[in-house]
Amino acid sequence: MTDIDEKTKIEKNVKPDSEIDYPDIPKSVGGQLSEVRPHYQVNRKFYRPIKKATTIRLDADSLDYLQHSGTGWQTRVNEYIRKGIESGEL
Repeated sequence: MTDIDEKTKIEKNVKPDSEIDYPDIPKSVGGQLSEVRPHYQVNRKFYRPIKKATTIRLDADSLDYLQHSGTGWQTRVNEYIRKGIESGEL
């Protein structure tokens, strides 16, 4: 049997949506979609987002404060931005 024959056979057996029986499929609960988390929040223990190098312009005093706050200041900037996104402030 060729692929075309098989496809034709499958298409002949397809039921219209009005004839499909759905009793074993659970109904979606109203808030389920609101519980879906963004990809970067899923299993943060194992997730390592792709890092991209970029250039941004910051006020000199802000940059000085961040750099003098110790090692890892760029990571902290990323965390501040992420928290702003998650809270809806950005």
